Amino acid sequence: MTGSSALVAIGHILMCYTLFFSFHANKALGYGATVVESNKSHAPPSCTGTTTGLRVVHKYGPCSPSGLKKTSAVVNQILAQDKLRVRAMNSRLHNRRTIGLEGEGTTGTYLQNDLPGAGNFLVSVGFGTPLKDFNLALDTGSYVTWVQCEPCTESPCPQQQNASLYYPSFSSTSSNAPCSPECNYTQPYLDKSESGGTFVLDTVSIGQDYQIPEFIFLCAVPDKQIGDFGEANGILGLGLASSDDDFATYSLATQTANLFGRVFCHCLPSSSNSGYVYFGEKAREQCPFSGTYTRLLRKPFSGSYYFVNLIAITLGQKKVEVPSGILSSSPGTIIDSGTVITHLPSSVYLELSQEFDRLMSEFPPANPSDDGVLKACYNLVDHDNPAIPEMVLHFENLDVYLDQTAVTWKGNGMSQVCFAFAAKEDEGDLTIIGNHQQQKLNILFNIPDQRLEIGPGKC
Repeated sequence: MTGSSALVAIGHILMCYTLFFSFHANKALGYGATVVESNKSHAPPSCTGTTTGLRVVHKYGPCSPSGLKKTSAVVNQILAQDKLRVRAMNSRLHNRRTIGLEGEGTTGTYLQNDLPGAGNFLVSVGFGTPLKDFNLALDTGSYVTWVQCEPCTESPCPQQQNASLYYPSFSSTSSNAPCSPECNYTQPYLDKSESGGTFVLDTVSIGQDYQIPEFIFLCAVPDKQIGDFGEANGILGLGLASSDDDFATYSLATQTANLFGRVFCHCLPSSSNSGYVYFGEKAREQCPFSGTYTRLLRKPFSGSYYFVNLIAITLGQKKVEVPSGILSSSPGTIIDSGTVITHLPSSVYLELSQEFDRLMSEFPPANPSDDGVLKACYNLVDHDNPAIPEMVLHFENLDVYLDQTAVTWKGNGMSQVCFAFAAKEDEGDLTIIGNHQQQKLNILFNIPDQRLEIGPGKC
């Protein structure tokens, strides 16, 4: 296996989460969504935060269903996975990804999705009848929802042996999706490895409130190159779908347009508690309008991404303008829940990191992160509650004040903090607002009105 293949394999394996399932009595479903009366909670006893909406938990916090801890080794893995995802996103944008060179005899359709990355934020989504719950990564950078499964391709169908896989043949409401031209797909990755699966149609339960019958999603077969993970995984895709995408009508926003009006909001928690996702009118109620918003921009190449106009960033008292238009070779700025670290133009990053160094000069410097992504780092041993400089993201018509936890990244035994931003590898790459900078904020996506509303959250 090449070094690149090994990294991708690591990225796949670490995206697998420990899944748990339970069966619930369901009301008979008619056409359209059914409101479910349920008091179920997937949160461990030590978990704090909201008990309504679709609960969002940090993969390495006390609310995590897998019980994983954020150790120094895990921190390095998160950054390595994140680096791979960012490269994949930019590769797709610039058409650098090799697709179909080895597929002249294949019959599958290529689905242009990205590597799942670190998958830091998880939600529990139910599939099938009887209901079976899976932990999916929350991703506004992908538009197709998928879950690892074991499809029935020959008779007799496989026995339900792995509790962490979705088995379409064991769901009474499962059927083949009405695909065109076909239901098979192939997912290529940067090292030319592939995974595959098929589209299926089944009932999906989102949060405590909605069951959506005849929802189309990907039944993803575990990658045979790296074996059966033993733990299922998947993605809840909340991204946009362009009209020229092969499976644009299969996005969650499109399939639930009559129910949710293509509106949703989320609050991504710190690792110490839980957050939430709300849809439709509940999103407007729980993430109330703060009085200002910024535009969601549509571009010919925007794909599944949410583009915004980032004008400047303030750290402490220093404000740094972000180049745009003819002054920049970048395709623009996106906001993405699947990417962890915010990636900035090198000139912007340089000015901000130098200011961070100046503001943190009373502390001894520390080594950069192992993968070199985070460079401005300091040792805080024996320093309790150090003052972290205030930071503001200035969007068009909207200023967003970041939580202190969003400014720095803890690593190396948690005694080291780094400036939680990185320089882009290429100036033609995307500027990305990552999920670490979105913590504790209500972020409402209003797709019909092309508005992004951001304000203080309750997570």
